[in-house]
Amino acid sequence: MYPGYGYGYGWGGAGPWGAGAWGGPAWGGYPYGFDYTDLYDYNRDLVLEDNEIKDLVADTISADPYIPQSDVNAIRIDVRNGVVGLSGTVRNRRSKPLAYADAFWSRGVVDVNSDIVVEELGRRSEEAPPPTPRAGGRGY
Repeated sequence: MYPGYGYGYGWGGAGPWGAGAWGGPAWGGYPYGFDYTDLYDYNRDLVLEDNEIKDLVADTISADPYIPQSDVNAIRIDVRNGVVGLSGTVRNRRSKPLAYADAFWSRGVVDVNSDIVVEELGRRSEEAPPPTPRAGGRGY
């Protein structure tokens, strides 16, 4: 065998004609203005504007099959510097953690602040006065 041929070496390997010889990839070098870091810079296009993040979070929450549409309409989304703020009043207690998870795993989100209030159907909020006792009964 000649040096540089076989065993994974050659024109595309680390042999005398491959990447080790010219400091570039096997095809003989990088285009003008590029170097090896451009091939591995995966985060260069991942920075999103706040309005894009808001649209992605809204689409993700509305596409969640476990959040009722009435709760989707009640959730307000605010984004500042990649931090998502969720607020509103929902009826289903599962909607709060699901909306948080949907926002958290959306692309471009840095952090999530959830101020969603759960008010289930048939339950009274804590601000409501207690029921008045009935006359002649045990008080309930």
